[in-house]
Amino acid sequence: MSDKTTHSTSASTTGATSAAATDLSAHVTRPDELSAAPAAPQHKSAPPRVLLLCDSLAVSGGVERFVCQLANDLARRGFEVAVGSVDTPAAAVRYPLEPFVKVLAGTSPRRSARSENEPEPSAHRIVQAWRMFAAQWRCGRALARLMRASPADVIVLNGLVTACSALLFAPGQAQRVVCCDHNHFDARSRLWQRLRARLYPKVAAVVSLSKADLPRFTALNPNSRVIYNASSLHADEPNLPATPLVLAVGRHAAQKGFDLLLLAWRRVLDQLPQTQRRQVRLRIVGDGPLEAQLHELADTLGLNRSIEWVAPTPNIEAHYREAAVFVLSSRYEGMPLVLLEAQALGVPCVAFDCPTGPREIISGNTGIVVPAEDVNALAQALQALLARPELRIRMGKAAIVRSHKHFSPERHVNGWATLIREVALARRKGALPTQASNSATGQRQP
Repeated sequence: MSDKTTHSTSASTTGATSAAATDLSAHVTRPDELSAAPAAPQHKSAPPRVLLLCDSLAVSGGVERFVCQLANDLARRGFEVAVGSVDTPAAAVRYPLEPFVKVLAGTSPRRSARSENEPEPSAHRIVQAWRMFAAQWRCGRALARLMRASPADVIVLNGLVTACSALLFAPGQAQRVVCCDHNHFDARSRLWQRLRARLYPKVAAVVSLSKADLPRFTALNPNSRVIYNASSLHADEPNLPATPLVLAVGRHAAQKGFDLLLLAWRRVLDQLPQTQRRQVRLRIVGDGPLEAQLHELADTLGLNRSIEWVAPTPNIEAHYREAAVFVLSSRYEGMPLVLLEAQALGVPCVAFDCPTGPREIISGNTGIVVPAEDVNALAQALQALLARPELRIRMGKAAIVRSHKHFSPERHVNGWATLIREVALARRKGALPTQASNSATGQRQP
């Protein structure tokens, strides 16, 4: 494997860099041309340097959007920010970045449009397991290479599998690492959970996206805290569209439960009068490895006339504003950005009570939470909201008020900026904090 580190300019200057991106040699810097060890933390008055890492920046997903948005927010506050992945060049980054955010890649691109964590679903299980092992081996080596070469004061590793893979290859970097799993505590297999139990006690800090998981993270690392995700979208009043459009957004992957949503949608249509059945629409925005299977299921259920399949788009706000109801059919989540965005724009939501997220985001007057994977309950909740425009209006207004109060972007960025400064300062002093603040509540954790 080539020990090269790719440096690119910001993805927001894609037009200027696309030509150069085709010539990878123009973007490759050998690790020996960088510092082989992390530089000493900057002077107290200097802004912290932070590196945000995930396995890919070329796919449309919550983690990728989180990384790019946080990078932009921190850069606007004067932090020196870089984002990095296994092999995504600047021209291929899916979400926009500020011009002064650097884009790094641990190796030259091999694949695009789909994460290597998602092997082809048609492959035999043994083949899938081998491909995933090979992908994580490559991911760990590439990200560890970036970590060792980076002068960052703080490195944020996003995703349990990504964090463990990188830390296994770069254990000496742990004291400047902050880990954020982006899913509920039990979302991954026992292997990854065991690796987390071994590796997370050694890192500088851990961020839990929900209060529900915080005690379990704190048991691994006392410097754990809650920092809620936040929507970069906002509204003062709901749009209240007259068209009965139900919106879902997410990767076409098993986690998102779109197969369950299609079953529920069939039951919604069966219960509606013929005239109303012709008006209602389900729009699913996204792509992913299960796209073909989902289209086939929709065809089998006779749903194609009532479903709009839409490719990922940077203008997702327009879809929210056209929606009468948002639906989250996930089998599991962390703190889903799509739910936060829908609520911030005043779209009433229906969601499975999956671990974790919906119960902390939706209150009784902003949407409906139904038992996890209960298709009948999901269908009934959708029917209830589609049939009652006045209820949608009340819920939409209440959702905006709740979003402003609990999930504001300012609160989110403040939490991350405070943590990054604490870790950078602790490294400068040669000690890490032993007691964590809870950014969601403003209180210290015992």
